[in-house]
Amino acid sequence: MKSPEGHIEQATPDLLVEELQSLVDRPIRVMVVCGTQTRAMLKYGLEDLLPDNLEIVSGPGCSVCVMPAGHIDAFVKIGLQPDIITATCEDLLRVPGSRDSLETIKKKGALVEVVDAPMEALDLARKFPDKIVVFTAIGFEGAAPDVAETILEAAREGIVNFCVIPSIRLLPPSLDNLLNDPELNIRGLLCSAHVEAITDTEAYADLARRHHLACAVAGFGIPEILRGLISIVKQIRSGQPSRKNPFAGITHSEETALNKKMLSEVFFAVETDWRGLGSIEGSGFVIRDELSIYDAIKRFNIRFVEREEQIQCNCSEIISGRGTPNDCPAFGISCTSRHPIGPCMVAQEGICASYFRYTFGRL
Repeated sequence: MKSPEGHIEQATPDLLVEELQSLVDRPIRVMVVCGTQTRAMLKYGLEDLLPDNLEIVSGPGCSVCVMPAGHIDAFVKIGLQPDIITATCEDLLRVPGSRDSLETIKKKGALVEVVDAPMEALDLARKFPDKIVVFTAIGFEGAAPDVAETILEAAREGIVNFCVIPSIRLLPPSLDNLLNDPELNIRGLLCSAHVEAITDTEAYADLARRHHLACAVAGFGIPEILRGLISIVKQIRSGQPSRKNPFAGITHSEETALNKKMLSEVFFAVETDWRGLGSIEGSGFVIRDELSIYDAIKRFNIRFVEREEQIQCNCSEIISGRGTPNDCPAFGISCTSRHPIGPCMVAQEGICASYFRYTFGRL
């Protein structure tokens, strides 16, 4: 059997695939939440080697993909104001709002800079004291501590020409919302190693228990993903998957405790809109009133307005595990990596982008 890693001479993935083949004795649907893991599986052709009865579906594991049009409109509206520098991640540039994207307003003359981390946005504020730097804080809970740390540092230094558009999403409530749909029939949940960096793994453990899910934490390499899938299948075969706590081995370090403290000082959770999933209770962070000067939404009196999505593709079904890119009539035809229609093709970690890069043309 050919190794999933192709050019790497390694027997371990082959043996793991063989073990998985021997274990799967019934139809099983597993949701892979993280877009990075989905991308790795497609890159190395892993899905072609999995047992026929083991179906892998993708979840809402791309923070760019789940950003609703109303939030993009808020980013655009603030970015068009005079003396504003919008600091954003590269993936977000082309995501469409109801009319514009950050990329289109940049072409019209708006000041939009690509940064890799919130501290880089704060550096821009130091460099350009005559401008207000607005950071588009997107990401899941694992990204929140860095944003909180940056806001607290700005407050300590008295830097007032910096603020944040809080658009952090919390995955457990969104997964809970999805898993309430019996038609999805998800039996297992593969979580990425990113959970080791967050402050409350118990939320994921509660999710697994509540929905009687087999659950495993895995890294981003093919052997790690395979071991995670094997663990999930073994739990399902045992008949008691909900008693397994996949996070029991994750230790809470001093850094984790500090992160938790920073998050409580800066944010609190509220009901938040998700593209394709609707409004979900307790699924997003907003900035506390005592730090409102660093909240761009309050500072510029902008509201996140729920918009009807105009995208002519199946992003909503794809990020909810109800479909794949191959089910979308636009995929590979009117929606390509050069001319993306929806966020699932725009974002590097978007499932459509991964499918297009690694599977399109060979199916």
